[in-house]
Amino acid sequence: MMKRMAGVCALWLAFGQPAEAQPAARLRGVVYDSVSRAPLANAAIRVFRSDNAGEGLDARTDSTGAFSVPALRAGTWLLSFLHPRLDSLRLEPPLARVDVVEAGDIDVTLAVPSGASLARTLCGVTADDSTAVVVGDVRDAASRRALAGASVRASWPEWVFAKNEMERELVARVARTDSTGQFVLCGVPQGTTVTALAYAASDSTGVIELAIPSTEYVVADFVLDRSADFVKTDSADAAWRRGTGAVRGRVTTADGAPFTSAVARVLGSGTAVRTDSSGVFRISDAAAGTQTVEVRAVGYDPIRQRVELVPGEPVAAAFTLEKSRVTLDTVRVVAGRKLPPDVEAIERRWRRGLGTILDGRTVRERTSTNLTSALWSIPGVRLGMRFGYGNTVYMRGNGGQECIPIVYLDGFRFITSGLSLDEIVPPSDVAALEVYSRPMQRPAEFTELNDCGVLAVWTTRFLGNIPVMDPRKKPRNR
Repeated sequence: MMKRMAGVCALWLAFGQPAEAQPAARLRGVVYDSVSRAPLANAAIRVFRSDNAGEGLDARTDSTGAFSVPALRAGTWLLSFLHPRLDSLRLEPPLARVDVVEAGDIDVTLAVPSGASLARTLCGVTADDSTAVVVGDVRDAASRRALAGASVRASWPEWVFAKNEMERELVARVARTDSTGQFVLCGVPQGTTVTALAYAASDSTGVIELAIPSTEYVVADFVLDRSADFVKTDSADAAWRRGTGAVRGRVTTADGAPFTSAVARVLGSGTAVRTDSSGVFRISDAAAGTQTVEVRAVGYDPIRQRVELVPGEPVAAAFTLEKSRVTLDTVRVVAGRKLPPDVEAIERRWRRGLGTILDGRTVRERTSTNLTSALWSIPGVRLGMRFGYGNTVYMRGNGGQECIPIVYLDGFRFITSGLSLDEIVPPSDVAALEVYSRPMQRPAEFTELNDCGVLAVWTTRFLGNIPVMDPRKKPRNR
């Protein structure tokens, strides 16, 4: 498939006019990275005879990417360079030929090709295509060996024209790794953030947020834990990934003070824990490999960080929590509006009327203390007192027995691990609350192999401070 993109790097040679008679030619040039649109400093230049690789000269580029090699005698020379940037882009070192036939100066420009050029080479896209290419590899978390035949999936929302109106739908692209574990994912939109994961059979990495800039060429590697197990949770009849991936983190405030009792979790795996008096937390039962760690605290903006967890070896991470800023809801434009895809999805489910959905204002009208108190009097929901802070939410399963629903927080499944939802999200942070008290009410986005309902909480920060509105009513002033 890629074979480390052998021969893709482009080279341009321009011979200058002889400066003055001298016994040998002087080679001068510049090395430029067209992907990042910047010169490459400290690149190692190697010039050697085509018929004798042992005869050669070395140089390095300065801060402007310029270099100079003096005294090349007549003959054919080969020119190349090494730089960590080539490894990060999965590119082989370029090779150029220089023929010295007379004394003088020879000007050379070596360039990593642009993202557009790489995208055209790998995917055949046209010059005016607005998509990017994502390349990388997938490896086993334990052995670090390449995984052939694994899949990488990226998804994002797109506007589509259907039934004489514009709607949003989720679009996905999938690529498989070759025998070297490398993949090429074409057709990913530029200038946005997509969600991505790698999987093989029933094993998968965590879901990560992958930024796609306008450079048209992105490198993303994935590490997959094939030894993690699915276990039953205490809070719901659902499977949850457990493994030997471990992360040791420290959470501080903006002024560097340790943050006590912040909630940390690995999204989709492991146990949610609290920071101690030193601001330190430890999670030791998450699936290893590519994961996302999230830290939350009431009154502070949540923060997420991508990590690569190694089985049995704790990975260190640091987090700084910033106080939440009180801001007004963003004004919604009805005509030609462009809303976050999650806001569109919430309102689409609201229009179907399968469950009970409360917007942020209604939640705050129902309660100013505990979030779960807003669920009082909702059909099919019962609140039970718990030892500690907040309430326990109960629903009815298909067999009539009471059960504890699965909780989604900002689109990710959240196992509370003994914590109350009220300890994690205050009513002031809620943009929408979705309640599906019966398994048959659950929409496809929240399908689970269990016999209980679903509670989905969306925060204002995650939705970009865009208010959620009941699509069945006329908009009201916010």
